[in-house]
Parts: sequence; C-alpha cells; structure tokens
Amino acid sequence: MSTHLSELSNLLPASKVRALRREYFVRLITVAFGLATLLIIIHCVLLVPAYLYAHTQAAREQEELDRIAASASSAQERAVNAQINAVQSDIAYLGRLGSLPTASGAIRAVLAVPHPGITLSGFTFTAPTNTAQAEMTVTGTASTRDALRAYVASLGQLSYVSKADLPISAYAKDSAIPFTVTLTGSLKP
Repeated sequence: MSTHLSELSNLLPASKVRALRREYFVRLITVAFGLATLLIIIHCVLLVPAYLYAHTQAAREQEELDRIAASASSAQERAVNAQINAVQSDIAYLGRLGSLPTASGAIRAVLAVPHPGITLSGFTFTAPTNTAQAEMTVTGTASTRDALRAYVASLGQLSYVSKADLPISAYAKDSAIPFTVTLTGSLKP
C-alpha cells in the first residue's frame, strides 16, 4: 500500500501548481491577517472597561489633590498675601519719606531766617498728608511790633511757605509781644 501512495502523479502542469500554491499562501496570509485584526479588536474592546476605571480613579484622585491643595494653600496664601501687603505698604511709605519734609529740616530753615528782636521759644510740626499741606507753628516773643511784622513778612516770603498766619490779636501789645505764627506749605527747603 505504501507503494501505491508514493506513485501518485500530479496531472496539473507546473504553472498551475505554482498558481495554486500562490493562491493558497495568499488565502493563508489573508486569514491570518483577518484573525490578527479580530484579536486586536477583541483585545481593545476588553481594555475599554479597564481604561474607564483607571480614568475615573485618576479624576477622583486629582479632585482630592485639588481639594487638599486648596485648603492647605488658602491659609498659607492669606498669610503670605498679608505679609506681602504689609511689606508693600512699608516700601511705599519709605519711598514717600524721601520726598516729605522733615521737622528738623523745617526748623533749621526757619531758624536761618534773620530774626532781630525776636526770641523763639517753641516749634510744632505736622507732616503733610494726602489732603493737607505740612504745617508748622512757631511761638516766641517779639520785642516790638515792627520786629514781629518784619519777621512774619520774612517767613511769608520763603519759597517753601505758601502762607504765614499771625492772629491780629498779637499786635495788641506794644512790647514783649507773645506770638504764634502758623506756617503752611511744603516746608521742604
């Protein structure tokens, strides 16, 4: 029986045999490609639930992280913002100090004005604000009305004094006249 099987003859010409083999391998590759594609599609479909689960877990964890960060940072941010605001206001104040008149500078400038017959006894200084100019009061005693009038006129002519006020009642006495002159202006010589 084994001799009978080995003597089988192929009646197809060689070109047809090659065409059949080629067709067989094309079908085999097509079926293999189709099965691989089907396996990939099944695999992707089975991965969808795992992806959705991982995505929702990540979203939950991100929400928790955001909540914790918001609660922790809000208290710290408020403290830091308060410190920043305090430092900024201090910086602004210190920046303005360079342009504001000082009491010692204003007193020095008033003392530089010649004052014969005038004895100065006191000074008060009020720094300027956003709404008001600087103000300084000069108190003392004048030996005569003329000496007082000349001194007040000299103070009023200073470039950094916009107004020198002396109450009219100061002229009531003839000698040893106590006075208080109020100077208003930038008072920055």
